[in-house]
Amino acid sequence: MHSATPHSPRCPSLRLALGILAVVVCALPLRAAEAARDTVHLLTIGNSFADDSTAFLPGMAKAGGKKLVLFRANLGGCSFERHARHLNAALADPEATNTEARPYRNNEVLGLPDLKTVSLVDALKARPWDYVTIQQVSHQSYKPESYEPYASQIIAKIRELAPQAEILIHQTWAYREDHPFFKRGDGFTPLKMYEQSRAAYHELSARYGGLRILPVGDAMHLARQTPRWTFAPDANFDYKNPPVDQLPDQRASLMVGWRWTNKDGVKKMELDAIHANTPGRYLGAAVWYQVIFGTSEVPADYAPNNIPAEDAADLREHAKAAVAALAAPAAAR
Repeated sequence: MHSATPHSPRCPSLRLALGILAVVVCALPLRAAEAARDTVHLLTIGNSFADDSTAFLPGMAKAGGKKLVLFRANLGGCSFERHARHLNAALADPEATNTEARPYRNNEVLGLPDLKTVSLVDALKARPWDYVTIQQVSHQSYKPESYEPYASQIIAKIRELAPQAEILIHQTWAYREDHPFFKRGDGFTPLKMYEQSRAAYHELSARYGGLRILPVGDAMHLARQTPRWTFAPDANFDYKNPPVDQLPDQRASLMVGWRWTNKDGVKKMELDAIHANTPGRYLGAAVWYQVIFGTSEVPADYAPNNIPAEDAADLREHAKAAVAALAAPAAAR
């Protein structure tokens, strides 16, 4: 049974505010009762979205007096299907050193100095992980038919090789309003992308016994319903003939958005309406921090890359509301 989607209109309403407050208050006893952790061994199986959500997690953990041991088995644009393909290649030939079987960049965390790249088998067996996270690639996240049989293969191998680890599902987010997906004329919107991907992730959770979810997509959605983070294209900017090195107003965005690139001496303004920017990454890290360390508190004295204190405080509240909203139904059972 799915937990309720944290819906709201484009402008915040009193009912939304009261609803979120009620959810947070109801969830407080559960949050206080959860076992807090001071040290976490975390393995991510994902892509650039997992990179985004964990970018500030080490710094946040340090600020909170926590120890985080993190290995990212992430590949840009990688889907469940591709991770499963690499996994099956490693299982078919355990001695293979090619990047089909061992595509993940190695580092000192795994304690495997003789390998430049590693397989999922290597990574899963390397440490006694507390958590292993999984996710679907964002452009397929709202298509539940894309999840299987690949998620089942990955989950089965995690349970076999890292039985002590809790599997967490990283819920990804909807693209920014100016992404080409939403200009196709088929009625697809950021709200539909959010709702459909959320449903698919919750179906995945239920299929495997109620796996807990890292609700970054929910936190992004909640934030984007408030005036501070409601993005709209800058009506005063000339997108067809942009002044060199100038950008439109994107202060309300949680995604990277428009940026200037320089390729072979040619400057070009390009759009990234997918990946999280600094505030979006901070929001994602605040969600992960609460879940993996078993706390409802997020260090208030850590605000990377000069995020204004008032913005950081606001984003922490959205992260807390998203995590508490998933905890509340569990408390009622």
